[in-house]
Amino acid sequence: MIAVEPKKVTSKLINSYGLVDFTFNLMMMVAVSYYAYFLTDIAMISAATMGTILLIARICDMISVPITGGIIQSAQLKWGQFRSWILVAPPFTCIFFILMFTNPSFDPAIKAIFLGTCYVIAHVCVNLAYNAHMGMMGILARTPEDQMKLSQRKIQFQTASNIAFALTCMPLVRFFGMGDEGRGFLITVTIFAVIQVLGYWNLFRISEGYDVYTPNENTGKGRTSLSVKEMFEQIYMNSQLLTLLFVNSMTSMSMFAISALLSYYYKYVIGNLDMISVHLFFMSLSSFAGSLIAPVIVKKLGKKPTFIFSTSINGIAYIILRLTGGRDPAIFIALVSLGALLGASGMSIGPALYSDTVEYGRWKTGKDGRAFIMSMFSMPIKIGVALSGAVVGYGLALIGYDPTAEVTAELVNGIVNLTTLIPIICAIVSALLFALFYKLTDEKVVESIKLNEEN
Repeated sequence: MIAVEPKKVTSKLINSYGLVDFTFNLMMMVAVSYYAYFLTDIAMISAATMGTILLIARICDMISVPITGGIIQSAQLKWGQFRSWILVAPPFTCIFFILMFTNPSFDPAIKAIFLGTCYVIAHVCVNLAYNAHMGMMGILARTPEDQMKLSQRKIQFQTASNIAFALTCMPLVRFFGMGDEGRGFLITVTIFAVIQVLGYWNLFRISEGYDVYTPNENTGKGRTSLSVKEMFEQIYMNSQLLTLLFVNSMTSMSMFAISALLSYYYKYVIGNLDMISVHLFFMSLSSFAGSLIAPVIVKKLGKKPTFIFSTSINGIAYIILRLTGGRDPAIFIALVSLGALLGASGMSIGPALYSDTVEYGRWKTGKDGRAFIMSMFSMPIKIGVALSGAVVGYGLALIGYDPTAEVTAELVNGIVNLTTLIPIICAIVSALLFALFYKLTDEKVVESIKLNEEN
């Protein structure tokens, strides 16, 4: 094994690490916010079929998370364990994301299969690059303090990206579409997909020397590769990781369901689809402001209380929205913005929580599964996306949604119910489970790190 002196984590590197989330998130937000709408109102696929497409495609996407994590953990490419994948995968992500937003003149069933297949391939490529980016946190920063800096900068850039997305996405769709939404979405997603490639490649350039190619590291004592059995042990023997995965799956399902429902809410409840840009702008601005004050909240409360606080705040916001009728866009935007401001602290500690479970898992199993466990950070996102697609699709079908039919009071009530009840239920369940079953305090994490270093 080649001995390498640890390199200092510079501000330039921290910013480059966070910039990836800015560029990547621009592309992903188009799919998160508008893909359900694209399928039903542009590709003219029925709501139930849309739900089925997204459920199947997202289950495949979810299954690929541990597979891609295992590949990153075990593969040996000359650019390093993690850097190799942020170089190779993004261009393929770009190609298949663009294909996701095409509307070919196929038979409806063939079109559904085509778009679903493009979705799966695009997101497998996403997982390779995203999981490698997450895994890099452990090699760029070797102390909890530096890892928290990377985690918080990651969220700050992500929330800044949400602001940029809110300000640019629909205006770009309108500008390039010139009355044809399908063309507008296609050109817009092409621009954002190319930008995500540039973000990853910039980090690849800046991080040279941190992720050193060590061809003999995966053999013999001290190897970093894991067998399939050992990978599963990293999950089922790590109770804290399991708790985190389940709770984050619930919060992710809520977030993505609301993102998908916003198009229907503003088009049919409010009667103005363009107001979604106002909603996203203020919510994103609040999230960004919240990410700046998050270090103060986390330092005062600690990571576990911060997570419970932020999850509860979001649930309370939607309870108030429901009690006020849920039809006033000003109240809706004000409440979700407040929830985003105070809830951003929970987002900022997400990667750091998974890094904590790496140390706990290493202490419990005696093996370093950092690359594999950090890849699990995206698993709840995939589960949440998969479940939200099904919940939204089947929920719309249940309330009788038909894009060609007249808007009725029953349809409006149904959309309001979906928009408020999903986040309320998810927030209550998530906060309770995390409070009861997540036991890793900041002090226990420091103790685990010391024990791992001694062994």
